[in-house]
Amino acid sequence: MERKIKSISWSKIHSFENYKQQFIKQYFEWEKFYETKEVIFWKVLWAIIELNTFETDEIITHLSKDRNGDYQEIEERVLKLIHTSIEKIAEDTWFCDNLMKWQFDLFPQYEEYIQSFVQTSLVEWVWSICCLWFIDNSSAIDENLQSFREFKTGKTPWTQERANEHGQLYFYAMLIESKTGQLPKKAYLDWIITTENENGEIVPHWDIQTFEVEIKKEKVETLKKKLPIIFNQMQEEYEKWLDSQEWQINLNIENIEEYAALQRSINMAQERQKELKQEIDQDLQKNKVENYKLKWAGSFFYTQRKKWDYPEEITTKEAKITEETKEKMKTVDQLKVKYEEKHEPQTTTSLSFRLWK
Repeated sequence: MERKIKSISWSKIHSFENYKQQFIKQYFEWEKFYETKEVIFWKVLWAIIELNTFETDEIITHLSKDRNGDYQEIEERVLKLIHTSIEKIAEDTWFCDNLMKWQFDLFPQYEEYIQSFVQTSLVEWVWSICCLWFIDNSSAIDENLQSFREFKTGKTPWTQERANEHGQLYFYAMLIESKTGQLPKKAYLDWIITTENENGEIVPHWDIQTFEVEIKKEKVETLKKKLPIIFNQMQEEYEKWLDSQEWQINLNIENIEEYAALQRSINMAQERQKELKQEIDQDLQKNKVENYKLKWAGSFFYTQRKKWDYPEEITTKEAKITEETKEKMKTVDQLKVKYEEKHEPQTTTSLSFRLWK
């Protein structure tokens, strides 16, 4: 039987070992991963650091992209939490000032994605595993990746002892060794402390702690021996899951393949369309043409938008009304959050398609 899980990442390992039912739902049943408010806060904070901005639209656009660069619709619950997270981070001026300082001191080079095939001990016909890694920060100075950083938020305290035993650091070290031929000497775990306020919202706690971890060869070797065992256990779990299903798959694969091919053509056409529009715009302006009709298709034309520079008297009143509306909406949002915590949502299902690059 063909393997269901064809590659391993630390998130897959962590999910499989600690949250098996969640792993099954996400990787076998393609159920969307439920993002907690803590996870969303972490993603927003990292987006602020990476983009160097507090602009809400930029952050939302960034977070709507998946690992393949495709845009995904963000559900309303997540969107509200994103707005709340941005607001709570932005309103803490002391934290923001220091965040910018940490950004340049600690995070000069942002998240790096690398795929590597790790040679392992032969276990049940597995001797090489495709591993994916998303390092939060690798040394911008050291091209051989002899040091790297892992970025954490959360309320659960990180200690030096906990950091020393954190398997994710050794997983990344193993992959760096596979890529460069050299084992990193050390890693840094940066913990930005968060807490909950009286409304149950995640807020920064004004501090960052850094733990330096020496990468030990024996721990990396132990993990390397463990990898093929976990890899095979994932497949065994998949085969058990298949056996437990009462339905049989009988799909029209030709329709699926045709749809995928059409989607790829649409994406390519849209990219070319953007390029052509820019070239046509430059050409029309160069020739001072405001409208051009193409008899068999349509016409190009320019639209204008009016904008007024209102006096302070009007803008002040507008700002006051906007602020009052925001305060009222906060009360409504708090009521919704409390209600959602105690009640099950109504779920609607729609078919989606993700095109692999």
